[in-house]
Formats: sequence, structure tokens, C-alpha cells
Amino acid sequence: MKKILCLLTLFAFMVALAPVQAQTPIKQVGDPTSYMTTEQLAKYNSDMKIADLEKKLQTYGNWVGVGGEVGNAIEEGLTAVVDVADKFTGTDVGKFTLVLVAWKVIGKDIIRIVLGFIFIIIITWLFIKIYKNTYIPKKILTENPGIFRYPKKYEIITPKTWEGYQGVKIIMLFMYVGAIGIAYAIMFA
Repeated sequence: MKKILCLLTLFAFMVALAPVQAQTPIKQVGDPTSYMTTEQLAKYNSDMKIADLEKKLQTYGNWVGVGGEVGNAIEEGLTAVVDVADKFTGTDVGKFTLVLVAWKVIGKDIIRIVLGFIFIIIITWLFIKIYKNTYIPKKILTENPGIFRYPKKYEIITPKTWEGYQGVKIIMLFMYVGAIGIAYAIMFA
């Protein structure tokens, strides 16, 4: 028994070490075009060109078929999406969802524009108030004879002019333009 086991082991070892010979393809002995006449060679070349063109046409046809199938699938998918979207927007939930989507897209911009306009209104009111108090003459009631009695007497107080009177007007104008610029930066930056 030991001899048989030893022989089997030796045989397996020899098989493992034996070089594996791959099957080689059958080689053609010569070029078939070298045995052809000029007419046969011209016919062979034209047949090869036709075969190449048929292969290309078949490949292009497959591509066109796949493209048509993809186009049909996309068209059917988009038609389904449009139909479902139309039905969904007709419901209250759909309208609410559209409002939420619109708010998500332009809500921040709307808030910025509203805040910018509020800032412009406040700044304009403030500069008008400062200008009236500083530069426009005022009427002050000095004598009031009663509720229904006339004539009431007023005193007109003109603002005092100082050396930088016109310079302060120009500075106020630049400050107002700067404030408007800040408002536009709030709105559109």
C-alpha cells in the first residue's frame, strides 16, 4: 500500500511540474490574396468594404434603435410627470407646496427688498426732519386770544446762518446718498 501511495504522490508531483503546452491556433500557410487574379482581388476588396459598411450600418442601426427607445421612455416619463403634477397642483396641498417652493426660492430676496425699502423710508424721513429743523424758518405761536378768536400772532424764527452753512448741506447730501447706497446693498447684494 505504501508503494502505491508513493507512486501516486510521485505521479502527482511530475504532473505538477510538467510544462503545459497551449494549443496553438492553426496558421495559414500563405496569404490568400497572393493567389488571386486582379479581377478576383478587386472583387475580394469590394466585398470586404461592403462587409465593413454593413457592419457599421448594423451598429448605427442598433444605436438609432436604442436612441429611439430612450426617447420614447423619456417622453412617456415626462408625460406621466406632467399629468401627476397637474393633478397635484389642483389640490390644496399642491397649492401649499407650490407656495413653499416659491418661498424657498425667492423668500430671502423678498425679505431683503422689503427691509431695504423700510430702511429707505426711515432714512428719508429722518433727513427731511433734520433739514426742516435746521434750515427752514419756523412759525411759533406767541399770542393766542382763545379758541375761536382771531387774529393769532406768530413769530417767524429764521435759522442762524453760520460759516459752514452750505458745507453742512453738502455733507448731508453725501450722507443721504451713502444711506441710499447701503439700502441698495441690503436689497441686492
